[in-house]
Amino acid sequence: MEFKNLSQAKKLTGLSYLGMVNNSTKHEKAYKYQEMVYTLYLAPAMMSGYEVCPMRTDECTLLCLNESGRNKMDSKANKINGSRIKKTKLFFENRDFFMDWMIFEIESSMKKAEKEGHRFSIRLNNTSDLSPLQFSKVINGKKVNILEMFPNVQFYDYSKVPNRLKLSKKYPNYDLTFSYSGENMDECKTMLNNGVRVAMVFTDVPTTYMGYKVINGDEYDMRYKDDKESIIGLKFKKVRNKVTENSKFVITI
Repeated sequence: MEFKNLSQAKKLTGLSYLGMVNNSTKHEKAYKYQEMVYTLYLAPAMMSGYEVCPMRTDECTLLCLNESGRNKMDSKANKINGSRIKKTKLFFENRDFFMDWMIFEIESSMKKAEKEGHRFSIRLNNTSDLSPLQFSKVINGKKVNILEMFPNVQFYDYSKVPNRLKLSKKYPNYDLTFSYSGENMDECKTMLNNGVRVAMVFTDVPTTYMGYKVINGDEYDMRYKDDKESIIGLKFKKVRNKVTENSKFVITI
């Protein structure tokens, strides 16, 4: 299967798009900062039959934000999850087709942002935790990853994978926020001690925690704007059919 144009891709896959700009209530807030964020939502964990969250725990899987927001309200045969599963299978089973389509979307979004006078950034992992290196294709006989394809575009990620930090040091256009899973507090402390910001979920977001400034992570999503030595506080959000706050993943102060 070869990507030729948008109409052909839609017809072949039954999908309307792979990613979109400011495609969530939280990402819409980027407009206040004159920014457009290209976002990709895949099916989390093993929902598609393919693992996309290698360091997930049972609790963070249970409380995954895939089942919140607009998806929580989607009652028509769960069309949103069905679409995300299709996209994830396409990523793993037809990587070149997926990449060509995504590159087309990114380039189109960049042009729109430039036309409207907005800054442009990309978050590939919104409901997944894949390495940016997996978003790659062979160009002129050389394997090139997405960070190399768009060296002047700001990419940012939340991740529970400690080794992902190496990529943020190698690629200046890749910003990383480490994520608390409920079981990796020692790693979180190590990250903070080494100047890496950490995201944590709270029942109520404090102003400081463990001696570090807490930035309200629900005000906007572009984490690369934040101080490195800080905690990103995210308020616990109820998800579809799961209402518990009594979880190691959620911090109560």
